[in-house]
Amino acid sequence: MAAILVKPALACSFNISFNTSFEPDAVRLPASEVRRLAEWMINDPAAYEKKEEFHIALYEAPAFGVSHVLARKRTAHLKQLLTTFGVPASMISMEIARYNPGKSVAPNFAHINFMPGCPHPCCPGPEPTSQIR
Repeated sequence: MAAILVKPALACSFNISFNTSFEPDAVRLPASEVRRLAEWMINDPAAYEKKEEFHIALYEAPAFGVSHVLARKRTAHLKQLLTTFGVPASMISMEIARYNPGKSVAPNFAHINFMPGCPHPCCPGPEPTSQIR
């Protein structure tokens, strides 16, 4: 999963993830996963006063039925869900990685990574913030 998200390495990395999977050939998540995403938004990102970024990452895997077009539709669906839950489009980045059997998670896997803004435990300063605000 680390290969799917290419971000600069920092001494302290703090993010909160939501992992899900699409049904084969599906453009949209099933209702049960949309509900789980809504609960995650309420319980995790909502706990932070400042939000920096939401990063959507998933795979393109033509040999496994996930064409580039299907992968783009899936990222658009996840972005639409996040905006429906109140995330500004400017805070959403998206990545479609090439599926690599044996090194990647399942081809229908999708990942949303939330990075809060400061304050959080890894904020720069003399003492990291240890409490969620």
